[in-house]
Amino acid sequence: MRKFLVVFLILLVVVVVGADIALRGFAERTVAERVAQQMQTSEQPDVAIGGWAFLPQAVGGTYSEITITAGSATVRGVTLEQIEATATEVDAPLSDLVNEPSVVAGQVEGSFVVPYSYFNPHLPEGVTITTENGEPRITGELAIPELGVSTSISAAGEFEVDGGTVTVTPVDIEVSGAPDGVSDMVGDMLTFSVEAPELPFGLTVTEMENVSSGVRITGTGQDVPLMGSEAA
Repeated sequence: MRKFLVVFLILLVVVVVGADIALRGFAERTVAERVAQQMQTSEQPDVAIGGWAFLPQAVGGTYSEITITAGSATVRGVTLEQIEATATEVDAPLSDLVNEPSVVAGQVEGSFVVPYSYFNPHLPEGVTITTENGEPRITGELAIPELGVSTSISAAGEFEVDGGTVTVTPVDIEVSGAPDGVSDMVGDMLTFSVEAPELPFGLTVTEMENVSSGVRITGTGQDVPLMGSEAA
């Protein structure tokens, strides 16, 4: 009898663990599919539901942590890259995941790369932002109407964020084929401010850094709809 109980308990553990793994995988795929639709990702994002066991979280309808990563997504017409988001205190009854998905996170922290090409339309014609040794570089042929000349320019780019506004300022400006003393004029022509693109999930911008492919913007949000009609 004791041997039978041991075998039974082992089988029960195997069944419970198998069910936990299967349901976790189902929930992760469901969230990934919905997020892909809402954010117009280039491919289905990777979704991981944290916690040592899934079933207790599913029964309670609250998940300790959900991470979402995607290569790129289109949010309100702007392509964002290298998307990473971590949602905690996620309220998502299992029945909602199966039927009418409505998932709300108590807290979300995420970061997204805005390609340098996003900023190019705000520069004078013939000038673009590229990368050199992993750093942003403003280069091109710049027309200076006040002097009636066109000159090749090259400058490093500094990006600063204040609230939701990004300011781009050229530094270490190199000018060729133009009279001396035009660096200040070129600097004024290349400096601009632009609203940062609206971040996925309606996150608020908190910080920013330059990376090789663009500007990584980090944001946070509270009571964030991840899935459902109110999700961004």
